[in-house]
Amino acid sequence: MSFLSQQSSTIAPDPYKSFSEKLNGRAAMLGLAIGLVVEALTGKGILEQVWTFNKASVLDLSPLTTLLSGIFS
Repeated sequence: MSFLSQQSSTIAPDPYKSFSEKLNGRAAMLGLAIGLVVEALTGKGILEQVWTFNKASVLDLSPLTTLLSGIFS
């Protein structure tokens, strides 16, 4: 039992792996936030956004132009 406690106290996390995990988590949060903003502007859900992007269709940004014209007019 003393071997397990001694071993766990000497193991330190790899700084490169922890950096990679933090970067991956931040990229996932950023992607989700962008997806939710685009969903709010276009009315299309995240899955529908990905599906239409894969079909190479044009994204309708008319709600965005209406919003921006209301803000900057």
